[in-house]
Amino acid sequence: MNIYNDFDLKSLLWYKIGGVAKCLLECKSKKDVLEALEFVHKNNINKFFIIGTGSNLVFSDNYFDGAIIYLAKPENPSFQKDGDIVTAYAGEILGEFVQFSLDHNLIGLEWAGGLPGTVGAAVRGNVGAYGGEIKDSVQEVEVALIEDSVVTVKTFTNHELLFSYRHSLIKAHNDSMVVLSVTLKLKQGSEEEVIEAKRVRDLHIQQRKDKHPLEYPNCGSVFKNIHKKEDVERVLAVYPELSEKIKNDWYGKVSMAYLIQKLGLQGYRVGNAQVSEKHALFIVNLGGAKSSDVKSIINTVQEKCKEVFGFTPEIEVEIVEN
Repeated sequence: MNIYNDFDLKSLLWYKIGGVAKCLLECKSKKDVLEALEFVHKNNINKFFIIGTGSNLVFSDNYFDGAIIYLAKPENPSFQKDGDIVTAYAGEILGEFVQFSLDHNLIGLEWAGGLPGTVGAAVRGNVGAYGGEIKDSVQEVEVALIEDSVVTVKTFTNHELLFSYRHSLIKAHNDSMVVLSVTLKLKQGSEEEVIEAKRVRDLHIQQRKDKHPLEYPNCGSVFKNIHKKEDVERVLAVYPELSEKIKNDWYGKVSMAYLIQKLGLQGYRVGNAQVSEKHALFIVNLGGAKSSDVKSIINTVQEKCKEVFGFTPEIEVEIVEN
């Protein structure tokens, strides 16, 4: 474990937004994470926050008077394969997990091509794309449980993790659960299936390059797509012509990017934060944006949706207040 005092979070987080943290604890293994939690306890640090790449965070610009536990990519890959089962440290990059799997003729994660972030964060937030979700492959997850400053290690099965849309038991207990390692069950593919899986993975990577505003710092998809049945029906009451797209293109949901466009908010700007002209589900940092700028845009989108449809869209990004 490496310790960095008065660490500028902007230098680490994808969004290039964030203040200075009292200390950052860099962890490249399960052992490091457990040491970091012990460090927090022994030094009477009252506040800590877990990050991976920070690709889905809007971090406050204020001083963070606590410890940031950073699950960093290990110096040597931690992937372990046993048949169609693959286990990895939570700080491994999701894209490299996908690559390792395909290199060993294992399929089932190709939908995640191009997604940023760590394996641990993917499980915590039940990441998904193109109709796939990580929960469909999770077998079990090793977690550090913090109860009354006592840390124990426990393994949770898929069923016990209570996965739902972009959510899990771990995310619900953010202050007391830290992912240590993840075990996924994949499928041994034939030569033809692996070739097709690689094609799909590469296609999704290219689609992200073509359609997402990767030229600017961003925090990924800011809002969840509309997935609750009653909210989908409210959208259809205003835009009945979307019925076929919901059924055939959007996996039964409503594209939030589409709604932002329809509401005339694509390109909307506050300070140096802007709803991307390239993809309306992204709020980009044009350079020097503040967390308050991003939150102002989020509030505007939510208020407009509430006004037009009668519900407030859920955010997918995580907002961290100090």
